Amino acid sequence: MHSRFTFPRRAIAQAALLALAGATALATQGQTLPQVDVTAGQEHGAHYAPADTATAAKVDAPLRDIPQTVNVVTQEVMRDQGARSVQDVMKTIPSVGLATGDGQRDAVVIRGFSALYDVYLDGVRDDAQYFRDLYNIERVEVVKGPAAALYGRGSSGGLINLITKKPGFTNGGDAGVTLGSYGLKRSDLGLNRALSDTLAVRLDAAVEDSGSFRTNGYLRSQAVSPSLLWKDGSQSLLLQYNYQHQERGIDFGMPGLASTGRPARVPINTYYGAANAYGLDHTFSTIESSTAQYRLRLSDSTAFTDTLRYYEYALDRRHTRIGSINDSGAVPMALLSRGAVQRYEHGWFNQSEISHELAWGATTHKLLAGAEFGEQDRHQAITNAATNKAGYSFGTPVFAPVGQDLPYYVPVAQSSGPAVGTTTNTTRSVYVQALSTWTPSVKSLLGLRYDAFGQKYQNELARNADLQRTDRDVSPRAGLVWQPTQAQSYYVSATKSYQPSGEAGPLAANNAQLKPEQSMNLEIGSKTDLFDGAASFTAALYQLTRSDVKYTDPVLNTLVNVGEQRARGLELSFSGQVAPGWQVLAGYSYLDALVTKGVGTVTAPFGSAKPTPLQGRTLALAPRHTLSLWTLKSLDAWLPGVQAGAGLNARSAQFASVDNAVRLPGYATVDLALYWRPAPRGWSAALNLKNVLDRRTYLSANNDIGIMPGAPRTVELSARYAF
Repeated sequence: MHSRFTFPRRAIAQAALLALAGATALATQGQTLPQVDVTAGQEHGAHYAPADTATAAKVDAPLRDIPQTVNVVTQEVMRDQGARSVQDVMKTIPSVGLATGDGQRDAVVIRGFSALYDVYLDGVRDDAQYFRDLYNIERVEVVKGPAAALYGRGSSGGLINLITKKPGFTNGGDAGVTLGSYGLKRSDLGLNRALSDTLAVRLDAAVEDSGSFRTNGYLRSQAVSPSLLWKDGSQSLLLQYNYQHQERGIDFGMPGLASTGRPARVPINTYYGAANAYGLDHTFSTIESSTAQYRLRLSDSTAFTDTLRYYEYALDRRHTRIGSINDSGAVPMALLSRGAVQRYEHGWFNQSEISHELAWGATTHKLLAGAEFGEQDRHQAITNAATNKAGYSFGTPVFAPVGQDLPYYVPVAQSSGPAVGTTTNTTRSVYVQALSTWTPSVKSLLGLRYDAFGQKYQNELARNADLQRTDRDVSPRAGLVWQPTQAQSYYVSATKSYQPSGEAGPLAANNAQLKPEQSMNLEIGSKTDLFDGAASFTAALYQLTRSDVKYTDPVLNTLVNVGEQRARGLELSFSGQVAPGWQVLAGYSYLDALVTKGVGTVTAPFGSAKPTPLQGRTLALAPRHTLSLWTLKSLDAWLPGVQAGAGLNARSAQFASVDNAVRLPGYATVDLALYWRPAPRGWSAALNLKNVLDRRTYLSANNDIGIMPGAPRTVELSARYAF
């Protein structure tokens, strides 16, 4: 890969940036408050049901006080289920679907709406388009519904916040190796050490070299994250660095057929691409980020936090994909195209926040005020070609695909591009929030954020084609909580968000003058503690409306802000310990997601397809029903140190695209696991059997002709040593 990274120089530059950010902290001595470090052992799995969240309100708060649905997946759950990716984690979350992400990135659909650009790392936007390895992740929090009151643009269906492992003042660590089906080979390391009473360091790393059940699929990944924590009385400084490089075969899946309205019935490893795909169909990506976070406790009730992050991302992608299906003859043909994407981006964000706890008469209030500034520069070059060097179409039979001898680089003369340009996005915002307790049983959460989001596109191939606009938007949030007992919590809330034209890519001539789309979520729900607080049950009813959606006017043939999409649903979840040594995690969702207002028509990518009205169509990747269940049971009474796990994941049919031409069949899969963990330290082992009944599944899709099947039965064996 020819990357624009020069690693040593970048590392030195980023280290200098972090040193500058922390210089004031190390040089300044504030008020000294007593330092308390708590370390305690816990039974594995005891934290399937965490009681607090740091994401939903940007201050530590009990989940029962938040008038919004928040799903949390802890490190214990991820390790028990053998989860290594965002996709692995999302299968336990109600109302979540998956897109293929063009074979290069995490792509999650929440409550029927894409959350492609709504991924965060420790509360800071992480919207570079790559697959995230969970080697250094402590827990994953999913906030349902718009969250712009704290986080800004996006967040229609929800956002995902990955919380990293931090240094602590207890020495320890672990190392593990995992082997499995289809050439899975992975090792990881976590090491924590206290260098003094005020200084601690941590190192997390992972290496993987694996194959895939898909022909030509492979993954080579290296990741490392060192971090340092300095604490001295009332202040602390956290420095983190994250590096991840991946090389993988790019895969757009298989097509559906208009004649059946289902995915083509071909073997699940069937690949539609280059014969020499190892070199031709790939995505190489590198992400580097450096973070400095300074905290200062000004008093018992007031604290200040400043978080600065700088990142760089590089992508080299070469791909073959199905562009359309010619189904007019006796043998359906997949018409392929070659493409190339080179991307380099870098950016920074700085968040400054002050929190204050205020007692006013008989009421108490947790107040938060913050400001966020940032800038992102994205350079991208794209080319696509529908013919080969000889001028012939890349065509192959759907039911008997033949790999093509394809050129490595797309010939410019035969391409639909290239498109080369640089997008610059700027963020300028301020926000306030109040989490208030009015009586022992009545609480509220109010928030407001003002954003000025700038977008500029510089076309590097055409003069006078540059575009720019600035959107200014106010995002409110309001919720009321009633807690008649210590175990019961009922709430009602309203949240709002906005999505500008340039959020999902460069500005274009057809959208540069269009206002942002708007999202509004209305929700009522309950949160109940069970088994003396060892478990919790949540329920929520919601209506999520996205307005000013951009559709093409059939008369003017231009994009206009006239559309509306609506999702209504029910979500139920249960997590925690039902008996000593017995953990349960379960979730169910009902989702009805539709285009309620839509001018014009949509045409599926088949030669036989006819234009169909948009209005009334079901949104893509929004299954009506989803169900997940995972349980972990200790077998100590019969086999000391042994635990057994079992899981069920089921979802009803869903459409691959909003044209509703192809339906992905529903499915149910069963997972089993067996663990040997004789002591908190020393050796342990795990055996994970996934999809043990070998069911054929279709997990995700980008469209009707890019459908990704799920893995067949797989076996994974891991060994770990903790010290």
